[in-house]
Amino acid sequence: MRDRLECNVPGGLAATWHDSQKMNPHPTPRNVLEAFFLFWVCVGAIRVEAEKLELPPGISLWNMSTSLRTGLGYKDNVTLSSIDSKGSAFEATGLDLLVFRLPWNNWQLNFFASGSDTRYFERSVGVDTEQSAAASVQLTWLLGNGWKSLSTVQYSFLNQVLDVSATTQTQIRQQVLGHTVTGRQGVRKDFSPYWAEATFGVSRNFFGRPLDYYWQGGPQLTVGRSYGHGSDVSLRYQIEEAQFDTFEQTRLDGTLIAGAPLEFRIQSLELAWQHHWDTQRRWRSSTRLSAQLNRDNGPGYFDFLEYRAAEQLRYRATTWEASAQVSVTQYDFDRRTLSAADPTKQSRTPILFSLRGEKRLSKSWKMYASYDYERSVSNVELERYGSNIGLAGIEYAF
Repeated sequence: MRDRLECNVPGGLAATWHDSQKMNPHPTPRNVLEAFFLFWVCVGAIRVEAEKLELPPGISLWNMSTSLRTGLGYKDNVTLSSIDSKGSAFEATGLDLLVFRLPWNNWQLNFFASGSDTRYFERSVGVDTEQSAAASVQLTWLLGNGWKSLSTVQYSFLNQVLDVSATTQTQIRQQVLGHTVTGRQGVRKDFSPYWAEATFGVSRNFFGRPLDYYWQGGPQLTVGRSYGHGSDVSLRYQIEEAQFDTFEQTRLDGTLIAGAPLEFRIQSLELAWQHHWDTQRRWRSSTRLSAQLNRDNGPGYFDFLEYRAAEQLRYRATTWEASAQVSVTQYDFDRRTLSAADPTKQSRTPILFSLRGEKRLSKSWKMYASYDYERSVSNVELERYGSNIGLAGIEYAF
């Protein structure tokens, strides 16, 4: 089999981009997005002159799976309030869709979409519904000798009550509504049992108050090692720039600096370890340790160091599955104090704990139950809250 790689980029597109760089040599998020798009077109234009092999009988090149779920639950603090928690029963529905093409004749494609809708019965709590949705498509070119080209486009939608105090001036949880579109281009090299992956991504975020519209993007490098019964350990480093449309820099006393656009530089490091403890892969543990450093371009009101540790343990049998997960995050602000009279630095520790059990009733049906606990420990009174969520339901897959 002989492969020949060609990359045909329209001359007008390349000339336009080069001209824009001459006029504006300092990169902006839009310049980066244009460069990313140019590279994506280049990679997408690759034509692999390979023999078109046929799949063995009984194997489908394209595959799809869909699942629908519904359930009833109760949340005792819908708005994550620190002073007036109100609970409500709710109904929850969701949908998952997976479409994938096998890695055959030098390329493969994966598409995944998921959505959930929660509707509260008690209207006096101040929140009627919460929704989330996400979709991702990844095109992989198998370039030979362990090399892969990875092109990914992602979309997410969010309408949920969230704690966004770390990157905004608000200390009260609010319902956040917004969309995010992300494009990422990268390459991966497998040299068993090790592998390395380098990508560059750009996202455009469309969020209403208390957040903002903003660009964010930067490079990411990941190295890892596969071993055992499908186990894997990896180390990832990422650096990103965020530029906000309307947010302004903030003085250390919390007042805005008019006419000074806000920017963030974000560096993160993560160690991830997924281990299967037996040959049947019944027992699996997932460990994540990460640190993130956030720096703004102003006096440093949004400067903080974030640590996070998360652990998940899962057991899977023939007809049932159980899992437990806990995560602890620590936010230490460099310059943000409790008040002008108290120089103590602000800090916050969100804690999440969850349990989930599933029982398969047939090839298509299963029932599930889950419990989630969320708590925020902080030296700022308004940032302290707790929440308990219980949910049980059924799921149909086809």
